[in-house]
Amino acid sequence: MTEEITSAEPPVPGGARKLSGGEKMAVELGPLAFFLAGYFLNDRLAPRADELLGRTFFSGPGNELYLGLALFMPAFAVAFAWSAVRARRVAPMLLITGGIVTVLGVLTFVLHDKTFFYMKPTLVYGATAVALAGGLLTGRNFLRLLFDGAFELPEAAWRTLTWRFVGFNVLAALANEVLWRTLTSGCVEGAECAGEATWVKIKIFGFTAAYFLFVALNAPFLMRHVEAEK
Repeated sequence: MTEEITSAEPPVPGGARKLSGGEKMAVELGPLAFFLAGYFLNDRLAPRADELLGRTFFSGPGNELYLGLALFMPAFAVAFAWSAVRARRVAPMLLITGGIVTVLGVLTFVLHDKTFFYMKPTLVYGATAVALAGGLLTGRNFLRLLFDGAFELPEAAWRTLTWRFVGFNVLAALANEVLWRTLTSGCVEGAECAGEATWVKIKIFGFTAAYFLFVALNAPFLMRHVEAEK
């Protein structure tokens, strides 16, 4: 999924093009880096953010998530726009993710309720599972679009791999629900919550590690069928 663009690649339909490996890395990890900075460097960044805002909002214990989200959303919007402009297209699943992130982010701020942000991974993983499964059931394979021509597989192998991704996303959605409801159950508004910080770390690092482990476990399947396709 991080192939560089080369002249040897076949043209992408509709005048679209592929993002380079560096561009994909920046689009995927850049917004997360802003969120981590806002959340874990809240003591340093919050006073400056409040100065720009003209009132106290981000400072104080318990407000770390709001600053992280305030930095994440503009960064995500820039990454989304950059991806759309450079690739000259917007993948359907990226559009779904962007909509979920925007709506839940706005609701988190407007209603001053972190629950919407806690539920974001659940809805993103759930929507991904539904989109992938729905695509298969209607004769389309969105997973192939996500991998953006990184490799070719027989049609049957694509279907098997897609159902595995559906299963992973369903399990990730269920895991997030259990984790955030358990870890933040004792959190009080206006007070620092160790459970929330633990959830943030699991959300970003734990789920990312789980994804890479999932991909690694499927590597033998991919190698076998990529060779067969050749």
